[in-house]
Amino acid sequence: MSTAIILAGGRSSRSGRIHKGLRQITTNGIGYSWLEYQILQLRKAGYQRIILATGFRPRRLLAKATGTLQKHNPTPENGSFSTLVNALSGFNSGHTLLVPLDSPVPSTKILHQLRLALKGNKAAKPSFSGKGGHPLLLSNHVVKNLKRVDVHADEARLDKQLRLLDNRSVARVKVSSAKVLCNLNSETQWNRYKHNKL
Repeated sequence: MSTAIILAGGRSSRSGRIHKGLRQITTNGIGYSWLEYQILQLRKAGYQRIILATGFRPRRLLAKATGTLQKHNPTPENGSFSTLVNALSGFNSGHTLLVPLDSPVPSTKILHQLRLALKGNKAAKPSFSGKGGHPLLLSNHVVKNLKRVDVHADEARLDKQLRLLDNRSVARVKVSSAKVLCNLNSETQWNRYKHNKL
């Protein structure tokens, strides 16, 4: 079964008083929280198993995560990698899509391109104007290796683990949407995205 993990373990301190996952967006006349909107986009793309990985400030997020598996990291102070490893525990997957909470879920077309690009590779990610973006699609082989990493070790960072892979085994999918580079952390970034979206 294909799996998508929404990574929501951070403090969300840059987004202000309202957690970034709870900010409101309206599409087709219907209002959603940002988290609900991400879940909706993943469902449209065919992801049956969606995991919400939380760490800091989880309570109100969990209330909006209808239809997802909820994996709360009890020790988020160990870093974002510990939240990821906690979310990966307890299941096997054909492939796993990592979606940061502060990044838009790309179109179904782009997600399909990532799946095709993963065949014969260990990871796949979108690229716009030569810059790598989100989300990141991992093979089951990479997921198994990540689970074995000690979360207290120096190499317990996703970027460090990806650098251990043969560069030729990471597919970079050229896309025409700059949204794969978006990080919606600040209120200014959020308002710009929301204006274009609406």
